[in-house]
Amino acid sequence: MCETIKKIIKFIMSYFNPNNTEVEQTEISTNIDNDCNDNSINEDAGIGIKLISNKMAKIDKIVYSLWTKPNQDKGTILEHAVNWYSAKAHLMSLALSVNKSAEHFKEVELVTDSEGWKVISKLNLPFTSVKTILDDIPEAYYGFWSLGKIYAYAAQDKPFVHLDNDAILWDGLPEWAKEADIFVQNTEDKGWFEHSYLPEINHANKVLRHFPPNWGISKEAYCLGIFGGTDLETIQEYTKEALKFVFHKYNKYGWDSIENKGSYCIIFEQYIMTCIAEHRKVDVTYFDKYLDKQKLESYGYTHIWCAKKEASIEPLLQKSLLKHYPESLINVLKLF
Repeated sequence: MCETIKKIIKFIMSYFNPNNTEVEQTEISTNIDNDCNDNSINEDAGIGIKLISNKMAKIDKIVYSLWTKPNQDKGTILEHAVNWYSAKAHLMSLALSVNKSAEHFKEVELVTDSEGWKVISKLNLPFTSVKTILDDIPEAYYGFWSLGKIYAYAAQDKPFVHLDNDAILWDGLPEWAKEADIFVQNTEDKGWFEHSYLPEINHANKVLRHFPPNWGISKEAYCLGIFGGTDLETIQEYTKEALKFVFHKYNKYGWDSIENKGSYCIIFEQYIMTCIAEHRKVDVTYFDKYLDKQKLESYGYTHIWCAKKEASIEPLLQKSLLKHYPESLINVLKLF
């Protein structure tokens, strides 16, 4: 485990109490509307980690994360995949995305836990590095399904982008995105923000006691289907604040009173990123701010999103893997 993540964990635990790609791209990009959605470190803060320089080289690293513990009561990742039609579809999507990314990025990293690597290692995907630091997330917080992504972001020490398992960069990052200070997919639709974010923010105000800078002042949220950048100082401050929001001792009793902790994942992952970016007044680059599907497709970007819950996604992914990476398809099917 890298020294940075060790120090972050030590700090937060002090607060813890007890060949026609275009055709296939269009096929797989069946639905990315918001409406279908169901659902570095600052020494002054007392963490004592030296800030990484504010601006570094171009992005040439892509990161994936896979945390197996959320919803583990429903089975292993070979039996159940959160928000996917099937575990098989999930692994086919991951295999397709990773193989494609390896064609465009110098480094391809997986951040997972021991159980996740036990499965993913059998797929023989072209990862250049693997971290199993998600073993360190306390069991009491398994309900926060996006917490693994925060750990993955916090573990980075060079410019990167993190890509969700249901997203594909068919052509890599556009050149204009490789030097972005902060890079996000889009900003959430105003109606979606008011429907899915504001109720949780308002409820948090009633039961929690520790909040990040700009909490309640920021009136939008970034969608982080793809996220990263060259400004590691800002990213590290964001992950520090997100982890403090989850683990801070002042929030423990509030979290104990909340049954559906998963509904707060978009708050600490996406809303807090917005709070920190606006607080620091950094430049944010969007793939497309208003989620224009045609524009995203023109950039060679697919976020499968809600379509991953439909039965039709499995044959589409299988068809694409068979055409481009048949060995990966065989490796996936061997697991089932």
